[in-house]
Amino acid sequence: MSSKALLMALGVAAVACASDALDASSSVDVPSGKDFAAVSLVLESNCGTLDCHGHPARNFRVYGKQGLRLFGDDTVGGADTRDDEVRATYQSVISIDPEALSRVRSQGGAGVEGWIVVAKARALQYHEGGVRLLAGSPADTCLASWASGTLDSSSCFTDDFGPIPRAGESW
Repeated sequence: MSSKALLMALGVAAVACASDALDASSSVDVPSGKDFAAVSLVLESNCGTLDCHGHPARNFRVYGKQGLRLFGDDTVGGADTRDDEVRATYQSVISIDPEALSRVRSQGGAGVEGWIVVAKARALQYHEGGVRLLAGSPADTCLASWASGTLDSSSCFTDDFGPIPRAGESW
């Protein structure tokens, strides 16, 4: 088996394991994957490059056209993000601290900054990529509203290019 095929097989197995682990726990109530495609696009454009969460070695992986592809016959920048890549990103997102995500959902979005995905994206916790979603930006609103169970889908299509650096901040 080639190394590329092995990486893809491991990625698919990891998604399956994450799904099984969450299905086994009745106390975890995460947001639905039904409307996740819009959130996936935000994550792909802000977090999914090959040098960040679009890398197979990361525990939080974002799949899609702009980075990590689920199947070896797709190339970066090639075919549009596939539904199975959106599902793989969804499984990856809900597997990162699912208890905290469930708490955010059950509290209608209160404490969303305590969920590690939002905390790192806002750089409230150390994040090598720095601030990826400014609090209150359309992309941040997209992710936070989805986590609360009340997706503001219009915000998901407003911020295609990520956060704008603050005055004096360089990237």
